[in-house]
Amino acid sequence: MQHRSWQALLAVQLIVACFGLSSPTPAQAASEPRPSSASVRTPDFDDSVAWYQEKLGFRLIGSQSLVPGRRAVLERSGFLLELNEADHVLQPEPDATAAIQVTRAPVISLLVPDVDGEVARLGKAGVDILQPPEDDLDGTYRTAQIRDNGRHRIELREPLDDPARFHPMGR
Repeated sequence: MQHRSWQALLAVQLIVACFGLSSPTPAQAASEPRPSSASVRTPDFDDSVAWYQEKLGFRLIGSQSLVPGRRAVLERSGFLLELNEADHVLQPEPDATAAIQVTRAPVISLLVPDVDGEVARLGKAGVDILQPPEDDLDGTYRTAQIRDNGRHRIELREPLDDPARFHPMGR
């Protein structure tokens, strides 16, 4: 029963994200669509579930074992993250030089109340900081980028303008 409830929640979130079925505020209606979920493949399933829980404060909603691998759904502030077990190591980027290649663009963007504080906390916890905190060119957000326990780039964003103008799920 528990896995059916998180599956239903994920399905509703995806429908809302794809078709915009929520009732947006006027500021939200005038802006671009905002994601409320993401899906990431990882060869280190157990380590990834633990990393997102311990480092970023996600809570596990449910998990299940499927023929191609395991799947877990985690949640943080209404944002759903689906982790899927990959049956093989992800292919490296062709121009990468390090032992672990990181995705070129962020796969997840999370709003945080204090990017500088979050980056300091994560740095002390041993998380790789790929881009230190800096203001966007238009001054709308303060951003930083980190790497999860695998190859996925995560963007942390702090609204610098009126926070009521921004959707709690991301961009």
